[in-house]
Amino acid sequence: MSRPRSTTSLTSPTWIDNSSALNAFLAKHQHSTWVAFDTEFVSESTYRPELCLVQVKVDEDIALIDPLATDMTSFWEWLSSPDRKVLVHACREELRFIHLHAGQVPLPLYDVQLIAGMVGLEYPAAYSTLTNRLLAVTLDKGETRTDWSRRPLSEQQINYAAADVEYLMPIYQTLNQRVSELNRNDWVQNELISQQEAIIETETTPQWRRVSGSGSLNSRELAILRELWLWRDKVAQELNRPAKRVLRDDLMCELAKRKTADERRVRSIRGMEHRQLQRHLSDIMETIRISLELDEDQWPRRIRSSRIPQRSTLAQFLFTAIGTHCQKQSMAPNLVTTMQTIREFLASRLDGNKKTRQTSITDGWRAELLGSLLEDVLEGRLVAHVSNPTSDQPLTFVPHSATNPDQDES
Repeated sequence: MSRPRSTTSLTSPTWIDNSSALNAFLAKHQHSTWVAFDTEFVSESTYRPELCLVQVKVDEDIALIDPLATDMTSFWEWLSSPDRKVLVHACREELRFIHLHAGQVPLPLYDVQLIAGMVGLEYPAAYSTLTNRLLAVTLDKGETRTDWSRRPLSEQQINYAAADVEYLMPIYQTLNQRVSELNRNDWVQNELISQQEAIIETETTPQWRRVSGSGSLNSRELAILRELWLWRDKVAQELNRPAKRVLRDDLMCELAKRKTADERRVRSIRGMEHRQLQRHLSDIMETIRISLELDEDQWPRRIRSSRIPQRSTLAQFLFTAIGTHCQKQSMAPNLVTTMQTIREFLASRLDGNKKTRQTSITDGWRAELLGSLLEDVLEGRLVAHVSNPTSDQPLTFVPHSATNPDQDES
């Protein structure tokens, strides 16, 4: 193998900061099928991340488009064309920008990070990890903390940004060959679409249940939290400010626990004395008052997590079994399941509830990959055996008869 080379971009990028140059670039590539796509943004002080730079590679051309100076309407229409196949790495932010500006997304985006996990590389793998492992290219990481909203960009920043799309196609081609060898084309397509639909659902559904500390609240308190979250989200959009800078999660949970709109008690909460909250105080108390007047059938249902001790032990054991199996099958375990999914499976399995979510480990390609593994482990047909205590995967799961050869399997 050749030694890794340190580089940024091999192709000289074109800087585009006006509509006429952008339209000329899009016209040149009107019939191009594949486009490598990446974005740079800042997100510390705004409600949504502020798009500061768009990088694309089409055919052999790399363009860096300045959305701060250019009308991007024609670009989003071009990118979201059903005839276009879009290559990305870690698609969440790119998907959000396309959905926000185009109102639709070209599903699936071909996410090389996900595809890498489907052929046994670590998941999630950084872009620089993929270029190094698959192409023997070592990327310069010197601009990871760049403020991309400032102009002009330096030559080093421009080359750094261009490199983010330079290698997407060769990475994809290398991975896709391995996908074909493993006969996982359908698995990849299904998982790309499933993951991206989940991202869009998250973007378009109120996420008040994800508030830190909400797990300890009862149904009535959750009703207050939900209404406070919806109020906060509305204000954050109007002010174009991160939601947690309007009202912190811990303060929302404390307000929900107190279940009162009494001004004296609200003001007594440590943190509510901040000046930026004072102008919102009457709105906050009114939101709480409305929440307290909701009928019980309007309260959200509390989702109880099953933390029964033996289930935690079983979950750990199953996760180990899945990890061992995935290693043998050239699949990233973290892409197959999470501990939470395993707990949900165990709750369904042990409580006799046959309903499972479509994305669980008992459906689709995951069920095909795992086969009878889960049931075999739970029923004792497979047992753990220490094969190599110094290995990353020290355990091997073998048939019960292999460790008890004199015992009748029946």
